[in-house]
Amino acid sequence: MTKRFANPFTPLDLNGTAADELERLARMFVQDHISLYEQFLHEENSRVDPQRWKFVSEQGACRAYSETRGSIDDSSSSSGDDMPIHADTPRSELPTILVTGTVLGGLEDAIYGYICPTLDQMRVKTSYVNDQLVGTHVLATIVSPTPEDPFRAVTVKWMEKGQRLHVRAVVKNRDFVYMESTGVDYLRNGERVGYQLIHSVQFLETPPLDQYIRGNMSMCACYRQKDPFSTEVFIKGFLNPAGGLMRSIVLHSAAAALLSVSRNVYCAQMKKLVWTIRNRRLTIDGGDNSKRLGHVCHLQGAAQTPQHTLERE
Repeated sequence: MTKRFANPFTPLDLNGTAADELERLARMFVQDHISLYEQFLHEENSRVDPQRWKFVSEQGACRAYSETRGSIDDSSSSSGDDMPIHADTPRSELPTILVTGTVLGGLEDAIYGYICPTLDQMRVKTSYVNDQLVGTHVLATIVSPTPEDPFRAVTVKWMEKGQRLHVRAVVKNRDFVYMESTGVDYLRNGERVGYQLIHSVQFLETPPLDQYIRGNMSMCACYRQKDPFSTEVFIKGFLNPAGGLMRSIVLHSAAAALLSVSRNVYCAQMKKLVWTIRNRRLTIDGGDNSKRLGHVCHLQGAAQTPQHTLERE
């Protein structure tokens, strides 16, 4: 394994109690976000309130907005965009990002594009979505996908984001330790939605590293099939890269990170293409595909048909 994908910490061994608590917290955050999505659909008629949300940027058919300073704190002014953000900046002072829109393709394609519970799958994803991920490792697996539930996974991961060493300037890269949960759930009307939760966590075994600035983040995404050709996206979250960056820089960085979902379907298409090529080669070679590719077949078939910040919004 190359240094880029090596574990920079001592092994993380979660006992049953810790694993259950992380899974419970993930469930709580996902349910809260699904409730927000249903409110957006039915009470707000899928409209973004321009008094509360300010347009930041767009990619494809997805648009990113930041919560206006006035809606957070009436005493704040727009000049707050020039205020630096540090590791100890209160959560209430961090810019919240909202992403809405659609991506081409079905719900399963959207989910298959972002699900990556293993290190190999993380490496494949970052090569297609261009998410500025420099290093990564899966620190612990709490729930693994199964043939019956191929999109369900809960893991603890580490990642480094920024620039490669040979082009890195004086500024240090950011690193994050986080829990990721993915799966499929249902709205109250019975519609299926895919979800992805990313939430920073911290353990004794994962202290801040001297060569990085430790950041925090929390975001949750919902995906719902809108029509035969597109899937609706609803994401809300925040990013704190710390290190004294200006709020405006943090805002655009967070928006760019969340807008990368627009490339998930392309990632899914590439993953399926690679799987098809490998399967065909093994078939030509006379290999026993049913044993070596059993679990991947199920996943492929489905794709086709901070310090522990735990406050709730």
